[in-house]
This record gives sequence, structure tokens and C-alpha cells, in this order.
Amino acid sequence: MEGSKLPYREYPYFFIKLGKLYYVYHSYKNVKKKEVSSYEFTNDESLAFPIDEESAKQLADECGGRIVMKNATFNDYISQGESWSHFIDNKKKNIWRVYVIN
Repeated sequence: MEGSKLPYREYPYFFIKLGKLYYVYHSYKNVKKKEVSSYEFTNDESLAFPIDEESAKQLADECGGRIVMKNATFNDYISQGESWSHFIDNKKKNIWRVYVIN
């Protein structure tokens, strides 16, 4: 049965890495008529935000990071997203912010 292979088949997804830190979140604000982008990073890969390749390229350009490709099963990908979501909801671990002003 083809559908039963879904959880075990490996799929690529991507992280953004800045030095030893992994991308978790970003936001935008307008301050004195300039756009300020805030990017949040963590040193824990298990909390990194899993993204598609096109979004990874855009984010890497914006924050100066590099793209890291991961291959994982569908269940591993879901688990990664759940870890990230829990982290964002609680933000109890160390995070670092990078600001970009345009």
C-alpha cells in the first residue's frame, strides 16, 4: 500500500544557519520610515524552523545566513515543526536577535 510508506519516506527540508545559530522566527516593523527586520536564532538545531527551498533562499539573502538541507521522514519533519512551535509558544530557551535596517 503506497500511502503507508509516507511516514517512512525521506523528504528534503531546509534550515537557515548563521554561524552556529539556527533561524527560528522573524518579524518586520517600520521605525522612522525605515523597515526594520528582526530575525531570531537559537543554538539548538531541534528548535530550528523547517522551511521549503525557495523560502530558505530568500531568508538566507535577507539575514546573511546559509542554507542547510536536511533529509528526514515525514514524521521527523512533523516532529521538528512541533518542537519549533512549542519553542515559539514558550520562548524559554536562549535566543539571539539580528536586526536588519533597510
